[in-house]
Amino acid sequence: MAGRPRSVMERAYAEIKRQVMTLELAPGAVVDDMQISEKLGISRTPSREALFRLASEGLIVADPGKSGFFVRPMDLLDLSSLFEAHVVAARAISRLLAVRATPADIAKLRRAEAKVVRAIERQKPAEVASTNAELHRLEATSSGNGYLSNMACSIHDQGQRLGYLAFGGATSWGSLHDHFLQVQKDHKELIDAYESRDPDAAESIAGRHVLLFRDRILSFMTENPGAGISLSGDILTSVRLDRKDPE
Repeated sequence: MAGRPRSVMERAYAEIKRQVMTLELAPGAVVDDMQISEKLGISRTPSREALFRLASEGLIVADPGKSGFFVRPMDLLDLSSLFEAHVVAARAISRLLAVRATPADIAKLRRAEAKVVRAIERQKPAEVASTNAELHRLEATSSGNGYLSNMACSIHDQGQRLGYLAFGGATSWGSLHDHFLQVQKDHKELIDAYESRDPDAAESIAGRHVLLFRDRILSFMTENPGAGISLSGDILTSVRLDRKDPE
């Protein structure tokens, strides 16, 4: 019986997070903990605990002044910062994995990579976004650096929302064919670099892969202006991730 309250909170957490990730709860939407409690048939306390946990992960914003919760908005200024952090984390993690990855780590990454391929073949946007995020979270946790792992997992939570948005119903699946071919190529070459202990190649591929995702998001926003993303703030001018270092 002692574990029951925790399991109720976990169920609420999983359901709210699913709705956030699949945009059933849209960016900026108010989250009513009473409605969630009624829908799940649970008390208000575990719903609020789940919301505070999601707030600590950056997916929900808690507003103490109004005692309310809302889904973290997506805006261009926030995305600029997200992609800056993303490329720094991805490059650092890739170098660590190329040095530290064990055969068991490589095998896990191969299995995670295969799940992404199957999700793409099934043309399931939510599954593509979630399996892709799982692969990159696994890279982070396998790097052996808890600080980088925590940062990267937070980044990939936001990236999963963006992935679902960019690969969802607003976009023709056929138009994503070339993008997904490159995604699969990057994943395979990245894991190959880990296995061959080549940190320079791994870092280069990891940076390229972040650019690929960044460019897909920019294309989506061009094709679907304002679709779930506030157009206030920066125009991603700070995300000059492809610039060459000065000689």
